[in-house]
Amino acid sequence: MHKITGIRDIGIRLMAVLGICAALLWVASCNLNGKPESDQQIRQQAQDATVKAKRAADEAAREARIAAANAKREAGDVAAGVKAGLHNGKSAVDVNSASRSELETLPGVNATTARRIEAHRPYGSARDLVRKGAVSEDQYDRIAGDVVAK
Repeated sequence: MHKITGIRDIGIRLMAVLGICAALLWVASCNLNGKPESDQQIRQQAQDATVKAKRAADEAAREARIAAANAKREAGDVAAGVKAGLHNGKSAVDVNSASRSELETLPGVNATTARRIEAHRPYGSARDLVRKGAVSEDQYDRIAGDVVAK
């Protein structure tokens, strides 16, 4: 929830910077003594306003990158916590002795994959599932925390 607020704050800051730029440009076109300003003075004021706006926009972008990195890290932490919570109290499946139906309880393992795992037994380690061609690297990544080879 606080990530959305942070991004909203950055948007508000960016809008404020744009408002300030618009105000500066308007002020640049006016002066207090009623005499028209020279083109050079107007260009300089516009340049100064643009430099200030660019600095503020760069700062807002930097803050957005930091907020995005923090959100990504926290999302990863949440996912790891959820995964750990799902595995609590659940013992790993032994790929050398598990029945086909037990193998099918693993994430992404269907009947065909379970038969392939059975066909390539025995396994010296869970990683042998990939080495022997029983599962792909992606499939192994999904089940790695759930399997052992005893």
